[in-house]
Amino acid sequence: MKPAIEVKNVSKSYIINHKNKANYSTLKDDVSNLLRKPFGKQTESKEEEFWALKDINFEVPKGEIFGIIGKNGSGKSTMLKILSRIVDPTQGSIHIRGRVASLLEVGTGFHPELTGRENVYFNGSMLGMSRQEITNRFDEIVDFSEIEQFIDTPVKFYSSGMYVRLAFAVAAHLEPDILILDEVLAVGDASFQRKSMNKILSTMREGRTVLFVSHNTSAIRQLCTNGILLNKGQIEASGNIGEIIDRYLVEIMNNDQVMSKITSNWTNNGSAKNDTFIPNKAFISNSQGHEVSGPLQNNEDYYVCVEGSLKVDDDTFNIGYAVWDSESKNLIYQSISTDTTKDKWPRFKKGHITALGKLPAYLLNGGRYKIIVFASLYGKGWVYDMDSTPIRFEIDMRHGKHPSPRWTEARGGLIAPIIDWQSK
Repeated sequence: MKPAIEVKNVSKSYIINHKNKANYSTLKDDVSNLLRKPFGKQTESKEEEFWALKDINFEVPKGEIFGIIGKNGSGKSTMLKILSRIVDPTQGSIHIRGRVASLLEVGTGFHPELTGRENVYFNGSMLGMSRQEITNRFDEIVDFSEIEQFIDTPVKFYSSGMYVRLAFAVAAHLEPDILILDEVLAVGDASFQRKSMNKILSTMREGRTVLFVSHNTSAIRQLCTNGILLNKGQIEASGNIGEIIDRYLVEIMNNDQVMSKITSNWTNNGSAKNDTFIPNKAFISNSQGHEVSGPLQNNEDYYVCVEGSLKVDDDTFNIGYAVWDSESKNLIYQSISTDTTKDKWPRFKKGHITALGKLPAYLLNGGRYKIIVFASLYGKGWVYDMDSTPIRFEIDMRHGKHPSPRWTEARGGLIAPIIDWQSK
């Protein structure tokens, strides 16, 4: 079976003009130049050829959700515009087998003066659908978009969230063979994002092809199996999406002074001040109590250790931690010292305290995370959190002694627990 998308040696260049004229010339300067050169060019410019894409090659099989990731300016949007036939490549060729629906940005293909209803038909016709086909799916589209109350309102009055809900509903329900999505899950509330993700999965099960671009690596990891990493207009890596994301995150952290500090510890620099609890240090230790600084293994228990000074004797005091993904977009889970039965609660007395919360084995997936430590007085209020200086760490699935010989890398999803299976 031939692939749904074939990209062969595609390059795209643009001409950039550089003017020699000063950026902040005054009216006096402009008049003076005009008097000196009344009939000549007032400014000189130089042209530069900029290659947004260079020698791009990849294939997308039919029925696959294919991911494209990369930093801003890497060429992702240019690639999608070429695939959507909005711009032509300077060099190379593209073969697309099937009808394409694109959602590249909020409001793409919508006319602001038309109502939501009119834009559904307008946008559907642009996708090659007949009026009868659109009518047959109209109620489903409106129901999915959740804007029935405003369907006969001109879309220029819509919020960005309403725009994207209706645009995605049209693109996803008019049965394209290939669906191209750019950051569609970055707009809208959490409920709509989950519904959109489920719709993408449903589209794949129906045998359609999805090309998905997003900065949300968790969504990419969950939805896609393969993809490419773009960097400065070229493919830096291709293949398994998990390996590509790991490489991408490493590059981001190496270029980010804060994110590169994966030291698994935090020390109070005097910024944490309150009348209840002042943390002095927080770090990750192994089961022997030794502080760790390198990548953690999925198959070992670790502990989030917090040392500090408790200024009150109050049995409502508790301490906890929250685990987020490295981009602070997804809360993986949080734990508080009073989560279990009361007889198992740790007792904290006024003075120096050390709290240890387990970071259990066989739970977190391969990847990079951050931990936020917090403390509170139950029923009275929060007293501390260290969101400005979190602990950052990495889970390395490749070098841990996992019980399954077939589990050697990160899987899709936010967590990776071991579930008991039986046969009867």
